[in-house]
Amino acid sequence: MAHGIVLQTQADAPAGLLADWAARRGIGLETVRVNEHGAYPDPRDPDFVVALGSGATAAGGGPDWVDEEIEWLREADAVALPVLGICFGAQALAAALGGCVRRLATPEVGWITVETNDADRIPAGPWLAWHEDHFTLPPLAYELASNAFGVQAFCHCRHLAVQFHPEVTPAIVRDWTVNDHGDLDRAGTTLEALEQATRRHAAAAARAADRLFDGFAARAGLVAVASRV
Repeated sequence: MAHGIVLQTQADAPAGLLADWAARRGIGLETVRVNEHGAYPDPRDPDFVVALGSGATAAGGGPDWVDEEIEWLREADAVALPVLGICFGAQALAAALGGCVRRLATPEVGWITVETNDADRIPAGPWLAWHEDHFTLPPLAYELASNAFGVQAFCHCRHLAVQFHPEVTPAIVRDWTVNDHGDLDRAGTTLEALEQATRRHAAAAARAADRLFDGFAARAGLVAVASRV
């Protein structure tokens, strides 16, 4: 059985659809709560790692665990461990690989589509965006998707990073609207608009997420896993 590590940073940001996908593909997942200073595994042990989102920032001045995660992702890259970075996880991976993370003038919150250079593995959407930071491409990285807010996806060797959230379920989105209501106001949207869009897009987003996760599995070298239905 393929074995992956999930780096989770807060209780309301779990693996969601990623966990469902892994169960269907026969992949074992182990969660490490990095914000609670959980013990990181030896990066040579798992087959891949997924770095999830967070309300913390990787742009500097965040809690100590942020720098710890970035340093561990740098070690993972050094031993060629494939990484899937999601939102904050993508920003942390970009920082680990030499990119820069900066604050956005306006948060990007809501359901979006992206301009993709690889529609088979990075569908245009719909995707749920919820972030206040963005990143520059690390050296030698290839941009896979973008929109008006900047880079939305990149690949680097066997790594894949996406600024949006392919893992979210309607329940996760509901939790975020309760816990981060201020982000909606700053992004110029409303709770009602987000709830309506979530109901409209959730099923299509789940199908797109399966394609994205399968694409990462293929990039990570788990070809037999990625081909299963």
